[in-house]
Amino acid sequence: MTQETITGDMRVASVIRHFPETYEVFRRHGCPDMRKGIYALSARIMKIDWAARMHHIEPNRLLEELNEAVRTTVEASEEQENDERTRH
Repeated sequence: MTQETITGDMRVASVIRHFPETYEVFRRHGCPDMRKGIYALSARIMKIDWAARMHHIEPNRLLEELNEAVRTTVEASEEQENDERTRH
């Protein structure tokens, strides 16, 4: 399965919506809950690079962690699918 790579020019809200596993990465770095309130509004226009700079996070580090969260989820899902196929 090919996964989309998260880039710095993607909108925060879009990333969280398409890759819910990334939410915890943002929170771990001290970002507010961007799923509700005023933060949800700003997340709709804020790009990943901007969010990183605003929260004093090295942008490349944040991108690496976001993509790793997605990669781990995809790999776990693929393993589960393979396990289910071999059981039948």
